[in-house]
Amino acid sequence: MTSRPVVLTILALGLAGCVVGPDYRRPDVSSPAGWRDAPAPSMPAAVLPDAWWNLFGDEELGRHVEAALAANQDLAVALARYDQSRALLGVARADEFPDVALDPAFARGRTSGNVSNRLPELETTLWRVPVDVAYEVDLWGRVRRSVEAAGADVEGGADVVAALRLSLAATTASTYLSLRGTDRDIDVLARTVSLREDALRLAERRAHAGVVGDLDVLRARADLSQTRADLADAHRRRDNLEHALAVLEARHAPDFSIAPRPWTPKVPEVPAGLPSALLERRPDVASNERSLAAASARIGVARAAFFPQVKLTASGGVASNGLGDLTAADSRAWSIGPGVHLPLFEGGRNRSRLQAAEAAYRGALANWRQSGIVAFREVQDALGDTRWLRERGEALDATVEAATATAKVSRSRYDRGLAGYFEVVDSERQALASQRAAIQNDQQRLLAAVSLIKALGGGWQEGDSVPRQPVATVADSP
Repeated sequence: MTSRPVVLTILALGLAGCVVGPDYRRPDVSSPAGWRDAPAPSMPAAVLPDAWWNLFGDEELGRHVEAALAANQDLAVALARYDQSRALLGVARADEFPDVALDPAFARGRTSGNVSNRLPELETTLWRVPVDVAYEVDLWGRVRRSVEAAGADVEGGADVVAALRLSLAATTASTYLSLRGTDRDIDVLARTVSLREDALRLAERRAHAGVVGDLDVLRARADLSQTRADLADAHRRRDNLEHALAVLEARHAPDFSIAPRPWTPKVPEVPAGLPSALLERRPDVASNERSLAAASARIGVARAAFFPQVKLTASGGVASNGLGDLTAADSRAWSIGPGVHLPLFEGGRNRSRLQAAEAAYRGALANWRQSGIVAFREVQDALGDTRWLRERGEALDATVEAATATAKVSRSRYDRGLAGYFEVVDSERQALASQRAAIQNDQQRLLAAVSLIKALGGGWQEGDSVPRQPVATVADSP
């Protein structure tokens, strides 16, 4: 067959053909030389474990984070989209191979005797069993660029899953730590309410004895009511935090509860590492970079549309007027030949598609660069919070000590009749306010540590495999 050399030549051209469009190379970006407010000299990389929440020394925190990672429905959505991108990669790769189809057909017809026809009232029967083959010769790399773009989408999808896991773990940890900080606040307020009740009873007895006036009783009653109001508000905030944890763990809020318990916060030291390594340790930044690579490949897909498209088609099989003759040697039929599509005029469609692809690349580039700038800012914010909250905590500890001692002295002076109740109220309010401020500062230090870990990318490393949680139940499966 004389057509065989032609076919082989076209196939060879397809395999060795040029690839139009830009070859992707990650653009260079600048990074700061170092961090301000870093607690220790910078290290080459932050050493953070995969289960970084264990740094806080709370086993119950670890259980809640792992429960959220195992069941959260937002994470299930991200995993489904990742699986979708993998399937679409398979769709793109299918174009690298010929399409082979079996197209059996049966037709029976009759020509009309009432129209001009050389053979009036002719009835025909046709049985056909052909195998059709079609293959696009990838001369300009359209298929290869499509596969390249789909592969980058898969890698970006994996990074999106990692970013969501990190965000979910950080949100769960922050919510739990806030709840435990609120437990400490409730404990202080509950003890203060008890003291205020004792003070009110004492003021009422002394007023009844004529030692003090009714003003002391009114002040004691107002102070007690305000503390009870603060306690009720703290309980409200705890309930909301508890309900938020339930949602994170994909559980119903009415059926979910966390028992209060004595708790001492542990603020871990988090090494920040060098800024230049940050872009490789943030899954969200890595995802944006993969989107940039996919956008670059799609420019090549758009450019390939300007060039001729060559397709090889072939068909072979049997055809006969009778079903019993299909296996006869004379029933064999075949055809083969290339087809060429040369775009001459399409109303500017291809040029517009190329412009759209180039604009998408510029947008992806700006988005990636912006995500890097934001990443540097988030780490620097968390480092600054860590430093200044630590210094504030030291000052607040001294304030609590002094205010508590002042309140004891004022109470003693009042009991001996050397001071009015206003002095007692004022000193005890300052003591309570300083204690609550110290608790709040401890909570903010914990949240700053979580923010720093999240800003550094947690324990994620570029190229990590995608964990397969949460797993769909039988009832959830299609």
